[in-house]
Amino acid sequence: TKADYDKECKICTRPFTVFKWRPVRDARYKKSEICQTCSKLKNVCQVCLLDLEYGLPVQVRDTALSIASNDAIPKSDVNREYFAEEHDRRARAGIDYESSYGKVRANDTILKLQRTAPYYKRNRAHVCSFFVRGQCTKGPECPYRHEMPVEGELSHQNIKDRYYGVNDPLAMKLLNKAGEMPSLLPPDDQSIRTLYVGGLDARITEQDLRDNFYAHGEIESVKLVIQRACAFVTYTTREGAEKAAEELVNRLVIKGLRLKLLWGRPQVPKLASEGSDEAPKQQAMQNPPPPVPYFDIPLPTAYYPSMDPQRMGAGAGSFIF
Repeated sequence: TKADYDKECKICTRPFTVFKWRPVRDARYKKSEICQTCSKLKNVCQVCLLDLEYGLPVQVRDTALSIASNDAIPKSDVNREYFAEEHDRRARAGIDYESSYGKVRANDTILKLQRTAPYYKRNRAHVCSFFVRGQCTKGPECPYRHEMPVEGELSHQNIKDRYYGVNDPLAMKLLNKAGEMPSLLPPDDQSIRTLYVGGLDARITEQDLRDNFYAHGEIESVKLVIQRACAFVTYTTREGAEKAAEELVNRLVIKGLRLKLLWGRPQVPKLASEGSDEAPKQQAMQNPPPPVPYFDIPLPTAYYPSMDPQRMGAGAGSFIF
């Protein structure tokens, strides 16, 4: 639904047009929380206030890209209203607002943390406050979740802190996660030139892997194992494999799917004695041992055609010469 000037913006407190809808059948209704002007100033979503390009909080984006956006937007009531009206005037005149968003290339932190798939838990209904107090009488007909709220660092979030990128607990958690991500150290065995790629699905083909890995070195072979949802990419040189591992670790995304990258393991060489043992095994299978007699009953004697008296010349006298 659309309601003109129905609510006031949570940032600039000006009335704005509110859109309300339900993403799926069992999800809760969602609505725009901030006006379009404030959304364009920060390049964030009007509903979740996450960055439109990377799906990350403002504090994470500004910290990773070294963008000082807090000083550009005033926080006092009069200055904030004047700033928003000035931006609207520029937009009506066709003048783009000077912004650094979209002009700075994404760095390693952004590539590691950016969301590549929708977060469907965000569409769940809120926790029923009456159920928490033990006073909800609607039972299964209640449109809210009958669960106890989870206490933690993410339970206290503020919409203005999310917008301005200050004291955001979710942003601090993501930044700490980016710093704790391990690097992919090359193995000591210099003969290993293979990289393991995990987490594949039917959308990714061998050509997609070649297109993403060929930029780091010449590829010797690409083995796609569909049953195990993985692939093995082998380079012609060790330098190419090391460069690919360094550039793609924790940020390998193909067709919107984040993949796992590891070094391949060395193959155990076959021993020379294994080949000599195969001949006796094959001979034993072709010539099985004689059966063992049961209950001391002697086995029947072997019958040969030469043991037949009719074939040993016994009837030779019946011939007429």
